[in-house]
Amino acid sequence: MRFIEHGDKTNKSLLLIHGMANTSNLFDPLLPYLKDYYVIVCELDGHSEKEQGLFISTTDSAQKIEEYVKDNLEGRLYGLLGFSLGGTIATELISRGNIEVERTVLDAAFVIKMGIMTYPFKFLFQVAIGCIKKDIHIPNALIESIMGKGNSGIVDTLYKGVSFKSIGNAALSCYTYTIKDGIRNYHNPIVFWYGENEPYPVKSARLLKKYLPQLKKRVYKNMGHGQMLHEHTSIYAKRLIDFLD
Repeated sequence: MRFIEHGDKTNKSLLLIHGMANTSNLFDPLLPYLKDYYVIVCELDGHSEKEQGLFISTTDSAQKIEEYVKDNLEGRLYGLLGFSLGGTIATELISRGNIEVERTVLDAAFVIKMGIMTYPFKFLFQVAIGCIKKDIHIPNALIESIMGKGNSGIVDTLYKGVSFKSIGNAALSCYTYTIKDGIRNYHNPIVFWYGENEPYPVKSARLLKKYLPQLKKRVYKNMGHGQMLHEHTSIYAKRLIDFLD
């Protein structure tokens, strides 16, 4: 796992965790807006162009992030943002309570069990990555059925170097995730963002609200999975900074 640091370490810390089949590059367009923060981008195992690795699970990832935060940030984060799979890992972090997090943004986190759809979704994601590796066009209708209407551009954010094993482990870990009861001990500000055209994160937000009564939801109109981040970065950044401030 890599941790890419940006900015002045005396500023408030902000840790960013990307989604499945992304790299740290997902957040590159966001960084110019975050110069007043000490930004750490976590690049998950198996999702890096710079080092070899295999994604194991959300629990394994959370443990490695905790070790980094304890060793480098005295066990405290001012801000934490996780997108998609990264949001699931962020949920795990605040549930475990082994590090302090003052403010949390969950962007389309998956924390609901997919049941009988777990393995079909895992297979579809692996097929999609296989097509990207071979430069085979993926029909927009298929992309939009999972990622939201009008969101075919999400494919451009995916990393063709990720292995099928890493994708399989990430999908299973994400789609079978169980929220830990310890999350009820997290009383700090937390928001859940998702696109109006996303079929599943709305269910995650509804479930998390049962554990976290202080959770606030923001729905991005006419947006799909990650679309606000990669197509409307300046607005996304403003809303992130407004929340952090």
